[in-house]
Amino acid sequence: MGKSCAAWMAHDAKAQAREVANRELGDYNPTMPEATRDQFSRQVIEIVRARFPLVKIARAEQSFSLKINGHIASLENLYRMALLRPQDVKHHVERWAVELLRAAEGSPDQDAPFEQVKDRILPMIILQSEGELDGAAIVAEPLIAGLQIAYAIDSDRTIAYIPQPVFAGWNISVDDLHDVAIANLVARSESINAHAAADEDGEVKLILFQTMDGFDASRILLPTLHDRLREHLGSPFAAGIPNRDILLCFRNDEETVARLQDKIADDYRQMPHQVTEKLLLVTPDGLAPRT
Repeated sequence: MGKSCAAWMAHDAKAQAREVANRELGDYNPTMPEATRDQFSRQVIEIVRARFPLVKIARAEQSFSLKINGHIASLENLYRMALLRPQDVKHHVERWAVELLRAAEGSPDQDAPFEQVKDRILPMIILQSEGELDGAAIVAEPLIAGLQIAYAIDSDRTIAYIPQPVFAGWNISVDDLHDVAIANLVARSESINAHAAADEDGEVKLILFQTMDGFDASRILLPTLHDRLREHLGSPFAAGIPNRDILLCFRNDEETVARLQDKIADDYRQMPHQVTEKLLLVTPDGLAPRT
């Protein structure tokens, strides 16, 4: 991230807390109303049939999934997005359907050489159990217990994991792929803003990254994250990545952890694109589970 890292975390913690966010720890409070999944499945089918009358869509045998033109698609992330913004359900469903139909038609990135897509390759933190996508193995390597780093190509409307056959055709090592992905993440993160929450004495307790670009949780992998934030949060500090669109870094003291732990767990259970409800430690030597 270099010198421009100051753009997302100023050196004066008290000034950052006032000028960037002026937030309270309690402001991080994800909530979502309840809804019926069966009703949502029927609603999705109706919306898709109305917008795309030639598309074949029906319930799939898999739990909470639909079959669209023969392809199985989970409704979980779409469902969670719809609950967050019920007024935009039709828009979310139609966009979801368009992305699925485009993916089924094939993406030019699937056959693209490495040099053509390398600037758009980024890391994604996923559960250890998510090593396959639609039955095809994707490129991933272990991070810590229960989590792994996958690699994806970022496009205008979609984020596509890199399948093993595509990676094999590039004739590069996983280490080379990782280095490229981290370098791209660093470049993308140079000019982002972080939001800081301070207590009554001006001491920063929480720093939150939420750009909504799909790679906020991945920013826990930034090489200088610990060095940049330790002056504000101490060392080691705790972190939460309940879904891919948020990274919370906070002081590793019992009071702060107790205040945030349940909220992070709620976020994991309710929000789309969940990652983990477990807390991590950001240490000088890398990431570790917080036990």
